Amino acid sequence: MSDGRSVAGFAAVDTLDAMVTEGDEVDPMVDGSDGEIPFDDVDSDDDEGLSRWWIVAIVAVLVILAAVLAAAFIKVPYFLLSPGSVRETETLIEVQGAPTYPIDGEVGFTTVTVQSATALNWALAKFDDSVTIVPEELILGKQSHDENLQANIQMMSDSKEIASAVALTQLGYKVSLTGTGAFIVEVPDDSPSKGLLTAGDTVVSVNGVSVTRSDELVATLGTYKPGDQVTLSVQPYRADGTRVSEDRVVTLGARPNDASKAYLGVSSVTRDPKYDLPVQISVDSGSVGGPSAGLAFTLGIMDVMTEGSITGGHKIATTGTIEPNGHVGEVGGVHQKTIAVRDSGAELFLVPRSEFDEAEKYAGSLRVEPVDSIDDALRILATFGGGSEVIPKNP
Repeated sequence: MSDGRSVAGFAAVDTLDAMVTEGDEVDPMVDGSDGEIPFDDVDSDDDEGLSRWWIVAIVAVLVILAAVLAAAFIKVPYFLLSPGSVRETETLIEVQGAPTYPIDGEVGFTTVTVQSATALNWALAKFDDSVTIVPEELILGKQSHDENLQANIQMMSDSKEIASAVALTQLGYKVSLTGTGAFIVEVPDDSPSKGLLTAGDTVVSVNGVSVTRSDELVATLGTYKPGDQVTLSVQPYRADGTRVSEDRVVTLGARPNDASKAYLGVSSVTRDPKYDLPVQISVDSGSVGGPSAGLAFTLGIMDVMTEGSITGGHKIATTGTIEPNGHVGEVGGVHQKTIAVRDSGAELFLVPRSEFDEAEKYAGSLRVEPVDSIDDALRILATFGGGSEVIPKNP
């Protein structure tokens, strides 16, 4: 998307009009011509000079306008991230097979507007603190635009399925999960896997040990130490649906919050999650893609299925992926999401712990709280009179 901009033009000037400074007087001519100025008295050289300057000015303006218009259409290899919206989850959720209750308060999920950059809006973004300029390759990796779009649609679908399972588990229902690998959502710049893994890859084994779920990847890597080399069997995302494995050798790093534990440095979700759900749940996410609304959907489903208000009647917002074990994972665009939440009138913003510092920079008076898991989120919401204080566990 791009915003249309208008450029003002210059009004034409008739250089043949006589110009008399206010207060000047013109003496009548001896021949009684009622003050008319004889043609011979007009300085034609001055008029010609003035005309030439206007021509030069108009040409210069036209050249500038042509350059601006060209810049508005010339694509450059960047994306622009700007604040999106905060959308209520509860109104998007439909439950069949279990009671639902009226909603008091709101759990909002946050979005970021992602725009392909032109030379013009790239230059304008340099002067806008709410916009982040990101190299195209960091968003797309090795994918085309269409492949990236399809991958984000799939991640949203998986995220809703996982959110349903986690919410039901928190409410006391029995849920089982199977999958076909750990789908990579994000590879941060400082990750030890940077350049070796990319968003859209799926890890299906570690040193020959099968990985079918995201939590299995975490558990398997937990048996290694920082500095160990592991061979990952990886299936890159392909738009045609084919899955061909290739090996990637990665030297594990140390977790930022615990240097004794091995760290692959990626955010992942289970690919093709299949759950045995005792309750049928659907979430209408519209055209929004990606996995970052996982925490919001989990809380929203719980709110719909809980007689008390999970938010304590307050308007809150969240961002963060959700994993089958309830862990909250990192997301992108926290800078822009915080601005959107701040402007929405929400009272609380829950963010992944690793992105808390960035959110605080832009929060102003907005209360921001870091979470590692769904349990953390429920404990914080209990301070609002909701959360773990109102959730039943006896379906």
